[in-house]
Amino acid sequence: MPISRRGSDPAAGFTLIEMLVTLVIMALLAGLASLSVGGSAQRGARDEMNRIRELLSFASEEALMEGDEFGLIMEEGAYRVLRFDPLAESWTELTDKPMDPHEIPPGMRLDLKLDTGSRTVMSSRPADAENPVPEILLSSSGEITAFRLEIRVAESPDAVAGI
Repeated sequence: MPISRRGSDPAAGFTLIEMLVTLVIMALLAGLASLSVGGSAQRGARDEMNRIRELLSFASEEALMEGDEFGLIMEEGAYRVLRFDPLAESWTELTDKPMDPHEIPPGMRLDLKLDTGSRTVMSSRPADAENPVPEILLSSSGEITAFRLEIRVAESPDAVAGI
């Protein structure tokens, strides 16, 4: 009875099952690589929006606990938290963490829509640099200015993330 050796025939190749398994593994690896590389700008925009959401929540809680008025001011490429000083009757910038000024990553744009209208946050700021007035107010009574904030990525015309 002859014994068949599969590996001894030089003309023998891979079986169809072996080829299909190899192709499936390669497709899975390519898919995982594209998921980890693609969408980093959108992921960055969502992370930035989560940071703004947490900052607003923290500032709102601080306003309630301390009885102070806080505000958020949007500028091109940055945003910062202000506190109202009733003695000086002006807004002062907070520089301590977690309410220190923050720059958004390059390639992202903030679009702020208030009940009074909407505007894209641009570099030509109408407010006085010495006496800034925030667009979003967080009062000590728990009230917050009605707004919609969207972050857009330069590669995509649609909003990636919003509050």
